[in-house]
Amino acid sequence: MSLPEAEMALQMHLGDQFIDSDWRPALAAVMEAEGDTEKALDVVNGLYKSATCRSGLKLHIPAL
Repeated sequence: MSLPEAEMALQMHLGDQFIDSDWRPALAAVMEAEGDTEKALDVVNGLYKSATCRSGLKLHIPAL
């Protein structure tokens, strides 16, 4: 999935709740790890840990 495709999918899923600046660091980190599954998982796990430390913010990543 390309970065523009990921952004479009997020926008479609989140609708008015999508704020580009909120997602920019996460998208950039994952795209930087493209092709390196271990690095991508490390990035996603780091983002998950950061997100769960913030009250009121829930991150749901469905199983593939």
